[in-house]
Amino acid sequence: MEKSSLHPSFSSQFFLDKTMETSSEEATSGSTSELQSSTSGQPTSSSGGVSEHLDDPDFLSNYASLFNLRDLRSLRVTFRSATQASEVIPTHLNTIIPQEAQDYILPNVNRAMLENLRLNVNPLSNNSIVKTFIHKLHQTVLNSVLQVGTSETFTDTLVAHLIFRTVNFDQWPMIVKLHPTLKFSVGRTTLSAVPEFVINLHLNGKQYSVLIIEDKHLNNVTPTNDYGEPQIAAEIIACGDENIRQGRRIFDDMHIYAIRVVSTYVTFYHAKINKEYWQELAVGCPQQQSITITRYPGNNSDPINGFDLSTPNGRQNVIVALCKLRELITS
Repeated sequence: MEKSSLHPSFSSQFFLDKTMETSSEEATSGSTSELQSSTSGQPTSSSGGVSEHLDDPDFLSNYASLFNLRDLRSLRVTFRSATQASEVIPTHLNTIIPQEAQDYILPNVNRAMLENLRLNVNPLSNNSIVKTFIHKLHQTVLNSVLQVGTSETFTDTLVAHLIFRTVNFDQWPMIVKLHPTLKFSVGRTTLSAVPEFVINLHLNGKQYSVLIIEDKHLNNVTPTNDYGEPQIAAEIIACGDENIRQGRRIFDDMHIYAIRVVSTYVTFYHAKINKEYWQELAVGCPQQQSITITRYPGNNSDPINGFDLSTPNGRQNVIVALCKLRELITS
């Protein structure tokens, strides 16, 4: 899909200046241990290096979906793995997980069960809406395991269920937009992005993009392009540029969040972009300023290091993270 990006934080104060607080708590054992556990903090893609025309915006890929490692170097964007969950997920929030969201954890539903071609969803839940989710999850797992084509339709419907039903982001002052066309400029060059989903926040009569979600089939991302992370970077910048136009000002610190869903594997991202970066971007490829995008979980870009929706622990961690992000957006 085309470029999408996460967005600064969400109350007026957070949107303008607030830096996401971090939690001092260490990881704990149990079903939520994945969310709190530490991972290696080594960078996996570099904004350095020498390459022809790196400073020339005309040599950037025109669309976010085509972004590659060279584009990251030109825009001085680096990805790194979080050393703790609180660098990406607002773990400091004492979020209450609604019962309707907890119903999706399904402690007895695992990947082995979902790989069964003749899975009967009826006895797995008393909730008809949750049964629909299990069916979509089952189809997504089969689509990945059987490797029949590379359609992203199953992942699309699974993600849509997560953000419309499981943890509803489509309620005021939030609105979910499907495939919005976004633009961002590097000097006089204009680039395009069309993310899968963008969560917009209505604030003071204006509409800001605060969270983007991109999904892929497992066979459509490869290590040669860091499993689609350059596209995530382009979408983050696109959403930030759109927010500047909406707000008619350059914000001191813009916090943007993103979620990548590859088959059943979910990775969360957070970027904080300062005013000086946007000022350099208006002239051309940045020369001094840069962006660091932090991922969680995982110690590299490989999606299988993310939370796995086909496992109870993975579902619980994703649901908790989504609920915390929703609270952050609306607080």
